[in-house]
Amino acid sequence: MKTQLLTLLLSLAAAIPSCTKLNSGDSFNQTIGGIEYNFEVIVSKMTYVRLTPVTGPAFVSGDITIPAKAQYDGVSYTVTQIGQGAFRDYTGITSVTLPKTLSQIENEAFAGCTSLRTINTPQPLSVIGEYAFDGCRQLRAFSLDASISELGKGAFRGCASLEELVFTPTFAEIPDELCSGCIGLKEISLPSTIMRVGDGAFEACASAREIKIDRSLQSMGARAFSGCFAVESISCMTATPPLCSENTFDGIPAGIPVTVPMANVDEYRFATGWNRFSYYIGKY
Repeated sequence: MKTQLLTLLLSLAAAIPSCTKLNSGDSFNQTIGGIEYNFEVIVSKMTYVRLTPVTGPAFVSGDITIPAKAQYDGVSYTVTQIGQGAFRDYTGITSVTLPKTLSQIENEAFAGCTSLRTINTPQPLSVIGEYAFDGCRQLRAFSLDASISELGKGAFRGCASLEELVFTPTFAEIPDELCSGCIGLKEISLPSTIMRVGDGAFEACASAREIKIDRSLQSMGARAFSGCFAVESISCMTATPPLCSENTFDGIPAGIPVTVPMANVDEYRFATGWNRFSYYIGKY
């Protein structure tokens, strides 16, 4: 009888899943929604994972939904990151639905997704890496929600159809090349929290007709607005002319109206970069 009971207990124990959590760097593959993904554990003994597709670009198209969870050995893992270059050159993808668990999109994650039109930005998404959407030429809009606190260099470079990008008060700096080549962008409006605009940040935004700068901007990098040929007016509420290079405004017509604080018109008129403009209006 004891032998039978022991055998039964051992059988039951063998049937119970081990539920052993993987360590940092460990990974597993799983197919969800017809796409095989690799899930890599980010922190040792934690259930947070970085997702990268295994199924190649030729077999993925249309609208896709990134999973929020994956199961392995009885443990549920939460997707918090999309890996570097994960969907790079997946040219057949037209829209992406991101999970509410996502906190980071790594460098070049969706670069070269030339058919991508829409993507959501769920909280608590906080980090968008360098060149994350580089060359997504069909992407029309992107909402920088309040949870996003870090944008990488060139994140939207070459997004030719992007018509609007609204910066929330969480940003203090516009990274280098952020919207370079966004020829569909109609207006460039910088909130009061922005203190620096990086090199080439809005270079070749050839459809932008207006540049609005609030009162906290301190500097603008080389070629920041170079090639914005269609700009018809600039307004800057900063008392001291923001520092810029000789080529910061290259290509913008010199005779457009530039509205600045009334008491500082002469400072702007002779400041480097600003001195290319001839028509100043004192206001504010």
